[in-house]
Amino acid sequence: MSNISDRENMLLVLDGDQPAWVPNYSREIANIGIPLFRRTKDTVTGYNIDFFGVEFTSTVDGPIPAHTKNLQFRLTDITKWRDIMPKVEYDTINWEEQSHDSYDKAACFYGKLDHKDKVFNLSLGGIWDELHYIMGFEGALLALAEEPAETYNFLMAIADMYIEVLRRQSKYFRPDLVTIMDHISNKKDLMMSPKTYRELIKPAQKKVFEAAIELGCRAQMHVDGYVEPVIPDYAEIGVSVIQPFQVFNDIEKAKRDYGIVCIGGWDAFGPGNQQEADEETVRQSVRLAIDTYGPTGKYVFWCSGATDRNPEQLLWLNDEADKYGHAFYQK
Repeated sequence: MSNISDRENMLLVLDGDQPAWVPNYSREIANIGIPLFRRTKDTVTGYNIDFFGVEFTSTVDGPIPAHTKNLQFRLTDITKWRDIMPKVEYDTINWEEQSHDSYDKAACFYGKLDHKDKVFNLSLGGIWDELHYIMGFEGALLALAEEPAETYNFLMAIADMYIEVLRRQSKYFRPDLVTIMDHISNKKDLMMSPKTYRELIKPAQKKVFEAAIELGCRAQMHVDGYVEPVIPDYAEIGVSVIQPFQVFNDIEKAKRDYGIVCIGGWDAFGPGNQQEADEETVRQSVRLAIDTYGPTGKYVFWCSGATDRNPEQLLWLNDEADKYGHAFYQK
């Protein structure tokens, strides 16, 4: 097994088999975007504008909607969602060209991009996330409570759009993973009741993942936070990978009971991600994660939550993940 590629080793994990080493998500997965949904720069305001017209501003910790500060929401009445729904003429788009564009942009980012070397993850975007991008968290949560039928219709319309694009682009580019990014929780709990999630958000996610699985892709949920109450729901809709699986969930139970692969398992709130953390503290946080979740398999390390705010710490994290992870199963 020592001669297998990074890609082959990662696929072993994703398929529930024993890998040669603990993979490092930051090194061994290539994230590919959809050109149609790419945010474009407004040269006047400096904002990046998403496909639904939401303005984003950049921070050292990542992009955030500009309305976080300016309170200029794209939509304030969910019953008017059709007015802002993008109109896409799918038959007029050169999907082969779109697929090449996806690949070329990723190659520029990663420097080296080879299907023999990397596992490819196609990130469609969010369903619930797009709702709160458009309306803000307060507006989106009120929409769930006050206008559930129209909110459901909007979320399903987003799902239908994602499926249409996925099916057309996959004729020219077939990813290994398809990801929905839906942050339905914080560190302590879901932002809505499990019942509300199951009735309004889950059906749209299910529809997209069923289409992805039908195309031969694995379903991956990107969600930060505590999602313990809905992990059975994730499994039910076909999710086989959760990332970044946070430590305040019962990760081992999810692996054991539902066969879910954990990408993450690193404590983003722990001592290894503090501004004052020294090198040994940072490296120890990596070893703790791998020692905790590596022995039972179905595990990929990822230091999600560490940002360019502490670039030296990022170097230590990934260096330790590479060294310790590669030697772990040889011990």
